[in-house]
Amino acid sequence: MEDKKDAIIVTAACLLLAGWVFYNLYPVSRADWKQMEQVKPLLEEARKLDLDYKVVLSGKDLYIGKYVLWCVQNRGEYEVFYKGDMSARLSISNYGRMPKFSGSKHANCADMLLNIEDVRQSPSGAGMITVEFIYSRE
Repeated sequence: MEDKKDAIIVTAACLLLAGWVFYNLYPVSRADWKQMEQVKPLLEEARKLDLDYKVVLSGKDLYIGKYVLWCVQNRGEYEVFYKGDMSARLSISNYGRMPKFSGSKHANCADMLLNIEDVRQSPSGAGMITVEFIYSRE
């Protein structure tokens, strides 16, 4: 009888310790979960709209304020491209918050949630889309 009580106490103590460790040693995970809860509706909107660079560029002001989930290559503040395409330039209004991703062995861009702020197209067809960086899993 005494052994069963000891085993229950030890098991309870281990569970409490494991819970404490999980709660206190993984604050980054908690922050990621909270951030994911906040951006989930925006991601859903972006997926539903399914806009690409050319559609937004041709729509001009129509898509300002809309969210997009785009694969972005970020080599530097003035070298940010949609899907790594150097003719599809992006300007990032809050560049300091954006993670760098210049490419890897298997990918040349990373998925990022962006908010469209401005769209400009020159007579030659070249364009620049200004976006606000919102979220990336990278």
